[in-house]
Amino acid sequence: MTAVLSALRVRISTAVLAASVVLGTALLLWGADTLARWTVEGYVARQVQALTGVLEVPSVEVRGTFFLPQMLSGRYEHVEIGIEDLRSGPLRLERMTAELTGVHVAFRDLVGQNVVPLYIEESRERATLTFEDLNHYLDVTGRPVVVESAPDGEVLLTGAVEVFGQAISASSRIAVGTDDGSLSVRPTGLQTGTVLDGAGEALLRQRFTFLVPMDPLPFGQRIVAVAAGDTAFHVQAGGSGVVVAP
Repeated sequence: MTAVLSALRVRISTAVLAASVVLGTALLLWGADTLARWTVEGYVARQVQALTGVLEVPSVEVRGTFFLPQMLSGRYEHVEIGIEDLRSGPLRLERMTAELTGVHVAFRDLVGQNVVPLYIEESRERATLTFEDLNHYLDVTGRPVVVESAPDGEVLLTGAVEVFGQAISASSRIAVGTDDGSLSVRPTGLQTGTVLDGAGEALLRQRFTFLVPMDPLPFGQRIVAVAAGDTAFHVQAGGSGVVVAP
């Protein structure tokens, strides 16, 4: 009986030891995986800040259940980035979020914390361009028009422009669209108290039509959709084979 109890105790001790080893190994791997994820997220955030020149460090989240294999391979399947106050020249975007697929960061660059261009296989971006920021851009670039909300939920464009040497005040509902890497704005029904001939009307319509290059977008400037909100335009863009460099 004593021998049986002794053998049982040995088996229990062995099982407990094995379970402890497995649990300890799992905790070590989980800790190493989490630490590696934090390291890469911090590195990518600093990289994006250095490459885009934004004042605040972007938010970065690297997805994936098992992270160490991504780290060692230097390719991250899914990375989500958020940037506030993104600027290029006179144009400011209030906020941009991006979903990136296939972000390449060499392990040696990660270890050395080197600032190098980022290569991204695919990107999807969403950016907010407020009417206030757009009006600042139009003012700085010499376009005497203003974008504002209309009472019926549409967007109105007003201004006084020169037509054949005469200052003409006008307003119009607008249509927004895409033109390669730019947001396009065109009038849909100009209204003015001045009588104009056909050439004058055509020139007035031209004065109220403009493009806004989406140069601040860092992960691809191919605009795929634009929607107008109460106080801002919401822009969707994308890119493939994107290289982010200073």
